[in-house]
Amino acid sequence: MQTPEPSRARDSAAVVFVRGHGDALEAYWVKRSDAVEFMPGFRAFVGGAVAREDEALEIEGVAAGPERVMRACAIREAFEETGVLIGVVDPGPPERVAAARERLLAGEVTFPELARDFGWQFRADGLEYCGRWVTPPFAYRRFDTWYFLARVPQGQEPHIMFGELAEGEWVRPLQALERWQLGQETFAAPILYNLIALAEGEQDLVPRMIAGPERAGSPRRIELKWGVVLHPAKTRPLPPATHTNVYLVGEQEMAMIDPGCSDPEEQERLFALVELLAEDRRRLKLVLLTHHHPDHIGAVEAVRARYQVLVAGHAETGKHVRLDFSLEDGEFVPLVPGVGDWNLQAVHTPGHTRGHLCFYHGRTRSLFTGDHVVGGGGTVVIDPPEGDMADYVRSLERVIEMPVEVMFPGHGPPQGAAKRSFRWLLKHRQGREAQVLAALDAEPHTLAALVERAYQDTAKELWPYAERSLLAHLLKLEGEGRARREGEGWMVAANPDRR
Repeated sequence: MQTPEPSRARDSAAVVFVRGHGDALEAYWVKRSDAVEFMPGFRAFVGGAVAREDEALEIEGVAAGPERVMRACAIREAFEETGVLIGVVDPGPPERVAAARERLLAGEVTFPELARDFGWQFRADGLEYCGRWVTPPFAYRRFDTWYFLARVPQGQEPHIMFGELAEGEWVRPLQALERWQLGQETFAAPILYNLIALAEGEQDLVPRMIAGPERAGSPRRIELKWGVVLHPAKTRPLPPATHTNVYLVGEQEMAMIDPGCSDPEEQERLFALVELLAEDRRRLKLVLLTHHHPDHIGAVEAVRARYQVLVAGHAETGKHVRLDFSLEDGEFVPLVPGVGDWNLQAVHTPGHTRGHLCFYHGRTRSLFTGDHVVGGGGTVVIDPPEGDMADYVRSLERVIEMPVEVMFPGHGPPQGAAKRSFRWLLKHRQGREAQVLAALDAEPHTLAALVERAYQDTAKELWPYAERSLLAHLLKLEGEGRARREGEGWMVAANPDRR
C-alpha cells in the first residue's frame, strides 16, 4: 500500500459559535467542501491550522506563547471562514469589515497587518477555551486542536464563501444530533461531544466541553455516523501505514468488520470498546471480513472465542481463514434495526484479492471498502497472482456507479465525497498504466528496470512493492495484447493498441 507519510499532529484551533439561550440556543457549524482532501463532506466547526503570522497578533489579557497563538489562530480562522470578528473592541462599520476580509482572502495582507491598518484591538475574554482534541491515528493528516466557545458579536452574522467550505448554518444542538442519528450527517468526535454538551444546557457548559475527550471513553468512541464506530488498531500493514480501521456497525446488533490486530494488548483495547458499546445495549453479532490479509484478520480467532460469534467472508477468503459461512455478491447481512435499517450488502470487488468484499449500507449510503480503496489519497498494492489489475479496474468502475456518499476504508481517514475518491483512483490507475506502456519498447526489460522508468514519482524504498503492481499492470496489458513477455523481460507487443 502506498499512502502519505503520517506526520506530527499540526497545531490548530476551532471556534464553536453560539447564539441565543435555553431552548433557543443554537450553534453555527459548516460543511466541508467535497473538494478538500481532509474529511470532505463532513460537518465541522469553523477553524484551521496555525499560521506563522499568528504569533504576531496582539491580544490583550494573554501573554505571548502557545495560548496566545492558538487564540490568534481561532480569531483569524473565524474571520477568514465566516467574516465574523471576535474579541475585538470595535470592528467598525460592516461594509468596512467586509472589505477587510476581501483583502485578507485575496492574499494582499496578513491578518496582523490588517488589524494594525484598521486599529482593531483584541481581548482574550472574547472567546473561552473549551477543550483540546487530537486526531486519532487512523488519519495520515492529524491535528492537535484547541476549541474555543464564542458568542457572535451583536450586529455580525456568519457568511460562508464557497471554497474549502460548502455551506454553513445555525442549528439547535438536539436537532443536529437527531439528524446525525438518522444518518443524515457525518462528523468527528469533537463535533459530537461538543454538541452533546451544548444540548445539555448552559449551566457548567465549558467544563463539560473541556471534558469531551474523557467522555468519549478509553479507547475513544469514534462514531462518525450513528451506528458506525471506528477503532484504529495497531497492525502490521505495508508501510507507511501503521493501523487498520476496525468498524463496529449497527445499533442493537453489531457486525465487526476486519478485526486485524494480532497483538494481545491491542486486542484488549478492541474488546474494551465492544464492552463499552454493550453498556448502550449494542451486542456483537458476527464478524465480517473484506479479505484475508493478516492486518485484517489478526484478531478473528480471539474475537470468535471471546464472544462466540460467527465469521463470514467471501468463499475465496475462506481458502485462507476459517469461515462459518460465506457471502456471495449482493447478499444481505441482516442486523436487528434500531432507528433504521442496518442491513449490510456484500459487494464482491476482486482485484486486491480474489475474494475481496466491500460492505454497503444503503440507508446512510456508506461503503466499507477494506483495501479496495483507502483513505487519504493512497493506493494499494495489486500483487499477482492473488491480485489482478483487470479485475481491480472493473471493481473500481463498479463502485463508481453505486450511490455511495461516504467511504469507510480499511486504512486512512473516512471520506465524504466518496465518488471523487473512486474516480481519482481510477484515473490514477489509468495514468499509471499509460506510464507502464510508455516504458515498454521493442527490447525486453526486467521488472526492476521498468519500475525505474514507470515509477519515478514513487519513493525508491517503495519500489519493491511498486514492482508487484507493475507486474499486475503488465499482465493486464498482456491480456489485452499490448505487452508480451520474453524470458524474464517484458516488451511492447507488435502493433499494440496504445489506447
